[in-house]
Amino acid sequence: MASLRIRNLLRFSIHGTLLSSSPLRPGFSGSSRSYSVVESSKHFLLKSDDEEIFALRRKFEAAKQSFLSIPDALREMPKMNPKGIYVNKNVRLDQLQVYGFDYDYTLAHYSSDLQTLIYDLAKEYLVNELRYPEVCTSFKYDPTFPIRGLYYDKSKGCLMKLDFFGSIEPDGCFFGRRRLSHTEIRDIYGTRHIGRDHARSLVGLMDFFCFSEACLLADIVQYFVDAKLEFDASYIYEDVIRAIDHVHRSGLVHRGILSDPHRYLVKNLFICGQIFQGKILRYLKMLRERGKKLFLLTNSPYYFVDGGMRFMLEDSLDCRDSWTELFDVVIAKANKPQFYTSEHPFRCYDTKNDTLTFTKVDEFLPDKIYYHGCLKSFLQITKWNGPESEIQIQNEDTYRSEQAKLHIIQELLGKLHATASSSSRTTAFNSLLEELNEERQKARSKMKMMFNRSFGATFLASTGQESAFAYNIHQYADVYTSKPENFLLHSPEAWLHVPFDVKIMPHHVKVPSSLFKTG
Repeated sequence: MASLRIRNLLRFSIHGTLLSSSPLRPGFSGSSRSYSVVESSKHFLLKSDDEEIFALRRKFEAAKQSFLSIPDALREMPKMNPKGIYVNKNVRLDQLQVYGFDYDYTLAHYSSDLQTLIYDLAKEYLVNELRYPEVCTSFKYDPTFPIRGLYYDKSKGCLMKLDFFGSIEPDGCFFGRRRLSHTEIRDIYGTRHIGRDHARSLVGLMDFFCFSEACLLADIVQYFVDAKLEFDASYIYEDVIRAIDHVHRSGLVHRGILSDPHRYLVKNLFICGQIFQGKILRYLKMLRERGKKLFLLTNSPYYFVDGGMRFMLEDSLDCRDSWTELFDVVIAKANKPQFYTSEHPFRCYDTKNDTLTFTKVDEFLPDKIYYHGCLKSFLQITKWNGPESEIQIQNEDTYRSEQAKLHIIQELLGKLHATASSSSRTTAFNSLLEELNEERQKARSKMKMMFNRSFGATFLASTGQESAFAYNIHQYADVYTSKPENFLLHSPEAWLHVPFDVKIMPHHVKVPSSLFKTG
């Protein structure tokens, strides 16, 4: 704005000199008169800027006073439901005919003791099998340290949180258990933003089993630092992953959970003075009654899933011993994520003899359990079809036309706003602005109807930007919620819509600044 004013004022001073009734003489006198006009214009400009600064100062002081108490209007804003269904993309439940479920952290939920169990078993493997120092057995899992969605740098040994755009959180980068300063981050990475070269060495810790993994990585790094031992950060990662993978694949974790299910499995939830149980069972039954197809797809072995389901449904006598009848297909030891890209065949599992049969699986029979397999064979056998490809929609001429129109309108709007300040907008300006905004809204509406997609994310970083974990949720999840039984709050024929005012994630509350008086 200041540069615009200077340009206009300088133009006026030149015009004033040329149109003056006094004769202009070449040399010092002529230039002196023009110089005096410019000087007075600059004085006026400085005075005007000072007035704006003083006005902003008054608003800031008024805002600080308003911050001393919470406005009533803010208290009255609606609360977000922790059990709500939050929508990233428009979904019509009445058109969904197939529902897939995982076991861990979907049908079964665990107490915080599970992370301690995994951590302890993994550190014992590191010491007993990989010959890590005996002192590592004294490490304790710290539930207050890790969060979901961290990244470990295999080349530098840093454990960090990234925002939506791939920048390191200023206070969220650790080397071992020590928080790195801003200067140390710049010394290591040159900048807070993780470039393409550095990104290749990052591994994401995204699932619910990552807490123990993140804590163990940091503790091992800290040990080597304290002991002043040289180490390769990638070796530590490979060893920790090997240990974590071992305790899962060997069945140590599964046997530990089944040996004390009351400690590790969350059977009943105590909410608002009442015990709620069997909601997931009611939800599964309701879907079956509506004619939906249900399947269970888990990496866990059958005996572990069976033991957990029997424990959780032991108060439901009609389903305890026949829980598999809730599903059209039950697939265990699926080896996800390779399940989605491999061509591994399905094997039928003999539950009585704990063996795999040798007959070819070309159909899924009721009350049978299947192991391994792949998505390609799954779709061929079931004939269940997925939703229309998003790429196909993006390739359509109608979509591309509206997309190009939107880009042009956005560019024109940007240029229009750059032509004048808000105080000098003319009728012609306002008329064009209104027409462009209307056309932009039409383009957005048409694209939404064609694509039914809303971009968003899930968790905010401390800077106010979204975390990198939010990117993963946004990319892969149509809807997200804490537990599948939360869908009982919606009819199976419900249309789940993206909130019209969503900016990043639908569960984030947008608090308008107008709630605070700023003068």
